[in-house]
Amino acid sequence: MIPLRYREMLPPYWYEIDMADRHFSVFEKEMDDRLQTIDDLSNQFILRRSTWSLWIWEWMYFRKTQEGSDDERREAIRRKRWGDRPFKLPLLRELGNQHGKLISVSEDFLAKEIHFEFSLVQPFNMAGLQADFEYVRPVHIRRAVFSSAVPTQVINIKGTGYSHGVDFPICGFEVPFGGSNGRRY
Repeated sequence: MIPLRYREMLPPYWYEIDMADRHFSVFEKEMDDRLQTIDDLSNQFILRRSTWSLWIWEWMYFRKTQEGSDDERREAIRRKRWGDRPFKLPLLRELGNQHGKLISVSEDFLAKEIHFEFSLVQPFNMAGLQADFEYVRPVHIRRAVFSSAVPTQVINIKGTGYSHGVDFPICGFEVPFGGSNGRRY
Protein backbone atom coordinates (compact mmCIF):
# COMPACT_ATOMS: atom_id res chain seq x y z
CA MET A 1 0.00 0.00 0.00
CA ILE A 2 1.41 3.38 -1.00
CA PRO A 3 1.68 5.72 2.03
CA LEU A 4 -0.97 8.42 2.22
CA ARG A 5 1.43 11.37 2.00
CA TYR A 6 2.63 10.13 -1.43
CA ARG A 7 -0.84 9.28 -2.72
CA GLU A 8 -1.77 12.95 -2.87
CA MET A 9 1.09 13.56 -5.32
CA LEU A 10 0.56 10.55 -7.59
CA PRO A 11 -2.06 9.90 -10.25
CA PRO A 12 -4.64 7.21 -9.30
CA TYR A 13 -3.39 4.55 -11.75
CA TRP A 14 -0.14 4.29 -9.73
CA TYR A 15 -2.10 2.84 -6.79
CA GLU A 16 -2.44 -0.47 -8.71
CA ILE A 17 1.24 -0.89 -9.65
CA ASP A 18 2.90 -3.44 -7.37
CA MET A 19 6.44 -2.16 -8.01
CA ALA A 20 5.45 1.39 -6.96
CA ASP A 21 4.01 -0.01 -3.74
CA ARG A 22 7.28 -1.83 -2.92
CA HIS A 23 9.36 1.20 -3.91
CA PHE A 24 7.43 3.58 -1.67
CA SER A 25 7.38 1.22 1.32
CA VAL A 26 11.19 0.89 1.19
CA PHE A 27 11.53 4.61 0.52
CA GLU A 28 9.35 5.37 3.57
CA LYS A 29 11.58 3.29 5.82
CA GLU A 30 14.74 4.96 4.48
CA MET A 31 13.23 8.44 4.99
CA ASP A 32 12.31 7.61 8.60
CA ASP A 33 15.81 6.24 9.27
CA ARG A 34 17.34 9.36 7.73
CA LEU A 35 15.23 11.65 9.95
CA GLN A 36 16.16 9.59 13.00
CA THR A 37 19.87 9.89 12.14
CA ILE A 38 19.57 13.65 11.64
CA ASP A 39 17.81 14.00 15.02
CA ASP A 40 20.49 11.90 16.72
CA LEU A 41 23.28 13.97 15.17
CA SER A 42 21.65 17.24 16.15
CA ASN A 43 21.24 15.99 19.75
CA GLN A 44 25.00 15.48 20.00
CA PHE A 45 25.56 19.24 19.66
CA ILE A 46 23.45 19.93 22.77
CA LEU A 47 25.20 18.97 25.99
CA ARG A 48 22.04 17.90 27.84
CA ARG A 49 21.11 15.43 25.09
CA SER A 50 24.51 14.19 23.96
CA THR A 51 25.30 10.52 24.43
CA TRP A 52 27.99 9.03 22.22
CA SER A 53 29.68 12.40 21.59
CA LEU A 54 30.51 13.12 25.24
CA TRP A 55 34.12 12.18 24.61
CA ILE A 56 34.33 15.08 22.07
CA TRP A 57 32.92 17.53 24.62
CA GLU A 58 35.43 16.25 27.19
CA TRP A 59 38.30 16.59 24.76
CA MET A 60 37.31 20.22 24.07
CA TYR A 61 37.20 21.15 27.78
CA PHE A 62 39.55 18.74 29.56
CA ARG A 63 41.76 17.25 26.80
CA LYS A 64 41.06 13.78 28.21
CA THR A 65 38.14 11.41 28.78
CA GLN A 66 36.49 11.66 32.20
CA GLU A 67 35.31 8.79 34.40
CA GLY A 68 31.76 8.29 35.69
CA SER A 69 28.23 8.07 34.38
CA ASP A 70 26.94 10.20 31.51
CA ASP A 71 25.19 12.58 33.92
CA GLU A 72 28.35 13.08 36.00
CA ARG A 73 30.38 13.72 32.86
CA ARG A 74 27.81 16.24 31.58
CA GLU A 75 27.84 18.01 34.96
CA ALA A 76 31.64 18.29 34.89
CA ILE A 77 31.53 19.77 31.38
CA ARG A 78 28.77 22.21 32.38
CA ARG A 79 30.77 23.41 35.38
CA LYS A 80 33.88 23.84 33.26
CA ARG A 81 31.87 25.96 30.81
CA TRP A 82 30.62 28.16 33.68
CA GLY A 83 34.14 28.44 35.10
CA ASP A 84 35.55 29.81 31.85
CA ARG A 85 33.16 32.76 31.79
CA PRO A 86 34.02 36.12 33.43
CA PHE A 87 32.62 36.67 36.94
CA LYS A 88 30.10 39.41 36.17
CA LEU A 89 26.46 40.14 36.93
CA PRO A 90 25.02 38.42 33.81
CA LEU A 91 26.83 35.21 34.78
CA LEU A 92 25.43 35.40 38.32
CA ARG A 93 21.91 36.02 37.00
CA GLU A 94 22.11 33.02 34.65
CA LEU A 95 23.53 30.91 37.46
CA GLY A 96 20.67 31.90 39.79
CA ASN A 97 17.98 31.44 37.14
CA GLN A 98 19.27 27.96 36.45
CA HIS A 99 18.56 26.88 40.04
CA GLY A 100 15.26 28.67 40.76
CA LYS A 101 13.16 31.78 40.13
CA LEU A 102 15.64 34.57 40.80
CA ILE A 103 14.37 38.01 41.85
CA SER A 104 17.65 39.88 42.25
CA VAL A 105 21.40 39.58 42.63
CA SER A 106 23.46 42.18 44.50
CA GLU A 107 26.93 42.53 45.93
CA ASP A 108 27.78 43.65 49.44
CA PHE A 109 31.17 45.16 48.73
CA LEU A 110 32.27 45.68 52.34
CA ALA A 111 31.27 42.20 53.50
CA LYS A 112 32.59 40.68 50.23
CA GLU A 113 29.37 38.73 49.66
CA ILE A 114 27.01 38.11 46.78
CA HIS A 115 23.32 38.15 47.74
CA PHE A 116 20.87 36.03 45.75
CA GLU A 117 17.16 36.65 46.37
CA PHE A 118 14.72 34.00 45.16
CA SER A 119 10.96 33.93 44.81
CA LEU A 120 8.97 31.46 46.88
CA VAL A 121 6.69 30.74 43.92
CA GLN A 122 8.80 27.69 43.10
CA PRO A 123 11.52 25.86 45.06
CA PHE A 124 15.18 26.62 44.39
CA ASN A 125 18.19 24.32 44.51
CA MET A 126 20.44 25.91 47.11
CA ALA A 127 22.99 23.08 47.22
CA GLY A 128 23.44 23.07 43.43
CA LEU A 129 23.76 26.85 43.30
CA GLN A 130 26.29 26.80 46.15
CA ALA A 131 28.40 24.20 44.34
CA ASP A 132 28.25 26.12 41.03
CA PHE A 133 29.00 29.41 42.77
CA GLU A 134 32.04 27.96 44.53
CA TYR A 135 33.33 26.71 41.20
CA VAL A 136 33.24 30.18 39.58
CA ARG A 137 33.89 32.27 42.75
CA PRO A 138 36.95 34.51 42.61
CA VAL A 139 39.26 34.84 45.62
CA HIS A 140 38.07 38.31 46.66
CA ILE A 141 34.47 37.13 47.25
CA ARG A 142 34.01 35.32 50.57
CA ARG A 143 30.63 33.66 50.10
CA ALA A 144 27.15 33.67 48.60
CA VAL A 145 24.12 34.53 50.73
CA PHE A 146 20.72 33.15 49.77
CA SER A 147 17.36 34.58 50.74
CA SER A 148 13.81 34.10 49.63
CA ALA A 149 10.87 36.47 49.41
CA VAL A 150 7.21 36.38 48.60
CA PRO A 151 6.71 38.35 45.40
CA THR A 152 4.75 41.55 45.92
CA GLN A 153 1.82 42.35 43.75
CA VAL A 154 0.60 45.80 42.83
CA ILE A 155 -3.07 46.42 43.48
CA ASN A 156 -4.59 49.17 41.36
CA ILE A 157 -7.72 50.83 42.69
CA LYS A 158 -9.87 52.97 40.44
CA GLY A 159 -12.13 55.64 41.75
CA THR A 160 -13.45 59.12 41.22
CA GLY A 161 -12.28 62.00 43.36
CA TYR A 162 -13.96 65.37 43.82
CA SER A 163 -12.35 68.54 45.12
CA HIS A 164 -12.95 72.27 45.26
CA GLY A 165 -10.67 75.13 46.17
CA VAL A 166 -11.17 77.58 49.04
CA ASP A 167 -9.02 80.72 49.44
CA PHE A 168 -7.95 81.40 53.00
CA PRO A 169 -6.01 84.55 53.93
CA ILE A 170 -2.36 83.78 54.60
CA CYS A 171 -1.31 84.66 58.12
CA GLY A 172 1.51 87.16 58.52
CA PHE A 173 0.86 89.25 55.43
CA GLU A 174 -0.29 92.87 55.55
CA VAL A 175 -3.49 93.72 53.79
CA PRO A 176 -2.85 96.98 51.91
CA PHE A 177 -6.45 97.87 51.15
CA GLY A 178 -9.47 98.74 53.24
CA GLY A 179 -9.30 100.46 56.64
CA SER A 180 -6.77 98.04 58.10
CA ASN A 181 -3.53 99.99 57.83
CA GLY A 182 -0.74 97.75 58.85
CA ARG A 183 -2.82 95.15 60.62
CA ARG A 184 -1.72 91.59 60.44
CA TYR A 185 -4.09 88.73 60.11
